[in-house]
Amino acid sequence: MITITQFEEFYTQDVIDLVLHFQNDGTRPVVTVADQPDLLHITDAYFRIGGSFWIARDGEKLAGTIGIMPCGNGVAVLKKFFVYEKYQGEPVHLGRQLYAVLLQFAKENGIHTLMLDTPHNTVMAHRFYEKAGFRKVSENELPVRFSHPYADCDFFLLEL
Repeated sequence: MITITQFEEFYTQDVIDLVLHFQNDGTRPVVTVADQPDLLHITDAYFRIGGSFWIARDGEKLAGTIGIMPCGNGVAVLKKFFVYEKYQGEPVHLGRQLYAVLLQFAKENGIHTLMLDTPHNTVMAHRFYEKAGFRKVSENELPVRFSHPYADCDFFLLEL
């Protein structure tokens, strides 16, 4: 049974393993935890600034993650949205479930603009974001700058 809960420190290494599994799939330059220090400090990087980070578990096994990092003035970054392959699509649609939790949080917390980055070659992710109402923009069109592990990526923006 899949459960979605807020992040617990116990899952730090599992989150790192999941994120690096997708980021370092051999189709783009390798990134490390050093390139994204929020992975080692999720509580500080997300919760202490008014955001959140959720984990989806199948029993005790991590199945997916998603985070929201507020930037002020109703703007936030969607971060670390990853779902292991067996939970993508039919019959689970875990990505949709995680995204729904994030959207509910955004609406309840006065966030009206979401932005994100994703590598150029992540076609399935691009499709998901476009179906969810995001539009692809240049980095210059973003309301604020934020850190991202890839120099060569696409940016998406959603007005809620």
